[in-house]
Amino acid sequence: MPASNLPIILLFLKAPRPGFVKTRLAKGLGNDESCTIYRQLVARTLSQIPEEWPLRIHFAPQEAEQEMASWLGDHHHLIPQPHGDLGHRLQIACEQAFAEPRTSGVILLGGDCPGLTSAHLEECAKHLTSKNPVIGPSEDGGYWLLGLHQSSPELFQDIAWSTPQVLPTTLSRFAEKDISPIQLETLFDVDDLASYQKALNQELIIPQAL
Repeated sequence: MPASNLPIILLFLKAPRPGFVKTRLAKGLGNDESCTIYRQLVARTLSQIPEEWPLRIHFAPQEAEQEMASWLGDHHHLIPQPHGDLGHRLQIACEQAFAEPRTSGVILLGGDCPGLTSAHLEECAKHLTSKNPVIGPSEDGGYWLLGLHQSSPELFQDIAWSTPQVLPTTLSRFAEKDISPIQLETLFDVDDLASYQKALNQELIIPQAL
């Protein structure tokens, strides 16, 4: 795909601090091990993003830029997330990306979907060149990927984030505009002990010593 047609990857991450990331998983495994797993998940996600694709890492908390650079390398484009709920942060990131010259599309990602592959990203990019939005449904009722060819703030407003209503509400917002987004396969995020065990069973994560 020509570089001019490549979408911008907007990757939303947290600083890898024990007790700050994967708090539901930590209830079963403890803060330190859950933080180690989070680092693994992010590393796996980054490994699936082709090197030539534009990448913007939106991180929280806002003062963690040096921490993020030390973790991921200072060659990445690091952007602090603004205050506000997830919808506001996603909306602002999209608006910033579409304000860049010649932006053909954006792909929103988190760092905790172990089933994500470069093939998913390439499929999404192809649909975006045809002006088709793309969504990757999650087993928990959310989504693990959202691909857009234009700014769509209505997709992020008044959403009950972290609930099973995220996906159906988002799809209804598309339907209100007579749009049927392309749906990728249903995957899962690693959020708790059950989903972590599932990732282990599917060999998407290899256990590491602390």
